[in-house]
Amino acid sequence: MKKLFFTTLVLLSFSFTASAATSLTEDKITAVAQQFVDFHKTEAVELLQKIFSPDLNVTVTQGSNGYGFVLNYNREEYIDYLREGHKSQFRIGTDVNYVSSEFLGNREAKFIVRYRSKQHNKYVWVEGFVKMVGNDVQITHIEEYT
Repeated sequence: MKKLFFTTLVLLSFSFTASAATSLTEDKITAVAQQFVDFHKTEAVELLQKIFSPDLNVTVTQGSNGYGFVLNYNREEYIDYLREGHKSQFRIGTDVNYVSSEFLGNREAKFIVRYRSKQHNKYVWVEGFVKMVGNDVQITHIEEYT
């Protein structure tokens, strides 16, 4: 009976450990958001390539009051869009702030970042949706508003 009890206890502890490794934590979300922020400061594309899912879907809404338009990008198109938005003769990077994050379940969450677009000369709000993909946290969807 004691052997059965200890075996069950050991198996339960392994399942809890495995579950913790595959669920999102605030630290994991913040780390992904920080890489996104660091890209906006340094323009180092490698930072985005690590955290963007291969099938990233991006929706960019520009304008307001019904006079705007919606653009859809894949991963590579969005990276090019960000590079173009950061072009400047005088400096690298832009003003950027990590605003907040929110859990949407134990395997999905979103974070909000605000950055200054040099191309549009205004602040842009970004909602990045992250998921656990295997043991990695990746951005699977982005919604951007200007």
